[in-house]
Amino acid sequence: MGCGSRHCIRQPGLLSIILLVASALHSWNALECLPALVFCEGPSWSLRRRTPVRGLGVKSPWDEVPVSFNNLAEAKETLSHPELFAKWGMRAKELLDLADVTVGSSLDLSSAREIASGLGPLHVYLVGESGAGKSTLVLALADEVAKQPVDVRISASTAGTMNNTYVSLPCGLVLVDTPGYRIPMAPTDEDEKKPALERLMLRFMYSRQMQRWQQNLKQFRHLVQQTSPSKRPPSAVMYVHKAGARLVPDRLEEMLAVSIQASVPTFLVLSDIHAVDDKDIAEIRGVVSEIVANVGPSSCGHEVQVLEVNSAAKTVQEVNFRASGLAELVASLLNALRPRDIFQFVRRR
Repeated sequence: MGCGSRHCIRQPGLLSIILLVASALHSWNALECLPALVFCEGPSWSLRRRTPVRGLGVKSPWDEVPVSFNNLAEAKETLSHPELFAKWGMRAKELLDLADVTVGSSLDLSSAREIASGLGPLHVYLVGESGAGKSTLVLALADEVAKQPVDVRISASTAGTMNNTYVSLPCGLVLVDTPGYRIPMAPTDEDEKKPALERLMLRFMYSRQMQRWQQNLKQFRHLVQQTSPSKRPPSAVMYVHKAGARLVPDRLEEMLAVSIQASVPTFLVLSDIHAVDDKDIAEIRGVVSEIVANVGPSSCGHEVQVLEVNSAAKTVQEVNFRASGLAELVASLLNALRPRDIFQFVRRR
């Protein structure tokens, strides 16, 4: 096989490999550089030239071509397969073996090996405001797939989920339905025209909301930085926003930045997309594009992915809308879960 990529390292330059990997691991943040290496010859160290999962009657996102589904039923069949992450686990273990050979003495790989050997669980957190559609989305994805009956509380506008709800899928994924929160809204120009006492009260309420918001960000950041599987750190984050609800770009950017800066695959899911007309959706897409651009890419070069879904069939003004976008969501999620993400469970000794 020819080698034209600047990331390729020809064997038998093992010493060069060890020196390069050791140099990359000298900085903790550079740990993510390790999986970018592609061995052009020798054993199956390659992540960029992936081979199909042989003998499995299921599509794998680690085949030569990214996975896609024709419909939701096909996507759910894949999520029901207990060996879906077999190839992922093999690739992850190869990377851990490479790290162990190079600088294993300075790293604690035990938690990472536990995840790779058990093919999960990998936690996918759904976060967002109350009534955004997180629980509805979990139900749409997990119904008839989850190991246990799905027990999530659906609420149209008020807080429905009071605590994290963990929904395990046979493939090794765990969907985490989190409690909704309220995004702080600064007093508007019209508010500033109100009587002094009312203005004071609005400013006080905004201050309190900002304090709670900062606490939410702090807790979320702490979760993302966890390396122990017992702490259930996110392997992916889906921020769910109900289309048509007000967007507060500054706050949304703050939340998305927490996971994307930690190189955790991050999605912005616009739910109930049928509820807005063409003009409004065009405006929403424009604002969302700016948000994604402002957040920027992760250290691996991956940006926040934007997905549009209708989680359930609905009738709006005597017009029937079918569930849509869910198969694309599952495909995007699986394609984003990279074997190199196993390094989020690696700790320094």
